[in-house]
Amino acid sequence: MDKQVSLMNLMLKMTENVPDAAVQTITYKRQAHKRKRADLLAALPAEEVHHELGDKYCPDCHHELIEIGKQSVRQELLFIPAQLKRLDHIQHAYKCKYCSQRNLSDKIIKAAVPKAPLNHGLGSASLIAHSLYQKYEMKVPDYRQESDWKKMGLEVSRQMLNYWDLKSSQYYFKPVYDLLKQKLLMRPILHADETYYTVLESKTIKTYYWVFLSGKHDQYGITLYHHDPSRSGKVALNFLGNYPGYLHCDMWQAYEQLPKATLVGCWAHVRRKFHEAVPQQASEKSLAQKGLNYCNRMFYLEQTWENLSKQERYQLRQAKLKPLMQEFFNWCEKNKITVLPGSKLGRAINYTLKHQATFEHVLLDGNLELSNNKAERAVKSLVMGRKNWLFSQSFEGATASGFILSLIETAKRNGLDPEKYLNYLLQKLPNEEILDSETVEAYLPWQEKIQINCK
Repeated sequence: MDKQVSLMNLMLKMTENVPDAAVQTITYKRQAHKRKRADLLAALPAEEVHHELGDKYCPDCHHELIEIGKQSVRQELLFIPAQLKRLDHIQHAYKCKYCSQRNLSDKIIKAAVPKAPLNHGLGSASLIAHSLYQKYEMKVPDYRQESDWKKMGLEVSRQMLNYWDLKSSQYYFKPVYDLLKQKLLMRPILHADETYYTVLESKTIKTYYWVFLSGKHDQYGITLYHHDPSRSGKVALNFLGNYPGYLHCDMWQAYEQLPKATLVGCWAHVRRKFHEAVPQQASEKSLAQKGLNYCNRMFYLEQTWENLSKQERYQLRQAKLKPLMQEFFNWCEKNKITVLPGSKLGRAINYTLKHQATFEHVLLDGNLELSNNKAERAVKSLVMGRKNWLFSQSFEGATASGFILSLIETAKRNGLDPEKYLNYLLQKLPNEEILDSETVEAYLPWQEKIQINCK
């Protein structure tokens, strides 16, 4: 029998005897789901299909039938395929006869025409935004988009799709990204992680995307992707500089070069190491299982405090989590001499003790988290795309992809429809005289105007 105990299994065991109130909560959530479905159907455009008799005469006596009622039989949703429409922008010109006669030259006034995102092309804001959404959110690579557009009657090459990515990012998305970075570095709590990425023009096999994002409880949801050829500490230092707040991260040595940040270790990494150390046929009393159980208990406590205030969470951590952590560290210290240092359990214990101080930093603030899973989930979005895109041709392209991913993920964190947000930016930003910080501020995802137009 497999003796591995997952975190989810532990939580299920610990909640088997919960009071009836919890059952009522589940019932409520199910009712809410039904209401949500009804609200969704009510919000959609509706069309009635009436099924009537063609011959309204009785088949037996042949007298005319009288309608006595009708009933709704079923509801179903129709899929209406997307379509392309050509917009011909016609600029009207006007002449002032009076001024022309007085000045002996024609005075011509032309109506203003909104600027296109990119000159000399067919790509409108909506067309480019949809292509970006398909690639970076739905993970549809360029070659498949090329085929899809062709079915709709548009001959657009992969090179043109890449051109849209690159130029949209350079002209419009970079100023938004740069301002979001300024805002991010002012947040009290950040998360960070990194993953490899292939760039064909790179002289090395791997380059890297770094992800930096604001904390779970922050009023500003910001997620930024930064591409760099290196995974060294210089990258973190160049991006974060003298950032003075808390930084959730793994124990990668690059983050240790930050001079002022307080590093907060990821307990999910600790738990994972003990989980991997549990043998297939281990008993519940095995050392690895006991270490895993300590971690499970910590995560269970954190789950029960999830909806509490920052101060309440801080107080409970001091009262319950801190003693449990200390008991776990003492247990590791006691057992490290009884296991082989090179074994999985030995490595798990040594890893925990080596970074003990960093793991304890979660106790310093009620808004800190026990794990860095938030950053790992942000990385996963990129990894899913990487499986489809495979690589970027150039560093320039990889940087542009980072800008686009950043705006999409940040839009989602602020409750926006990412395609609508990209479309809005591509419609409005080309018509701004200058994209300085003051101008771009109005286009950040949490601004009221953006919230109204991009939901």
